[in-house]
Amino acid sequence: MVLTPGSVDPFNPKVVRATAGSLFRIPVIEAALADVPLRRLGTSSHHGDVYADVDLTAPVALVIGNEAHGLPDDAAVDGWVTIPGAVESLNAAMAATVLLFEAARQRRQSTERPGDLRRYDARP
Repeated sequence: MVLTPGSVDPFNPKVVRATAGSLFRIPVIEAALADVPLRRLGTSSHHGDVYADVDLTAPVALVIGNEAHGLPDDAAVDGWVTIPGAVESLNAAMAATVLLFEAARQRRQSTERPGDLRRYDARP
């Protein structure tokens, strides 16, 4: 997980509690968004490509803004994705969940072979 300068302290007790300890199982670094060496896709409630239409099979940095203001339109991203729907915005955790689930679905689908019965088995 990459946090940009000015983000919340990832070891704040509320953050640690909200992650249910997952925070201690992933690398956490602070870096300027422009320094992230991946394709950077910013989230927006009002513009961008629909998330399900974007290729998320390659390594990508999904950039989630804060819940109050989102990302500025001039954020250092390479493209924009949106989650269409009847609401103006989702909370940051829900937006990230939808995008990460879609990335996992696309990556799982891209590795399946036609006729591979394992794709119908929900077990890992």
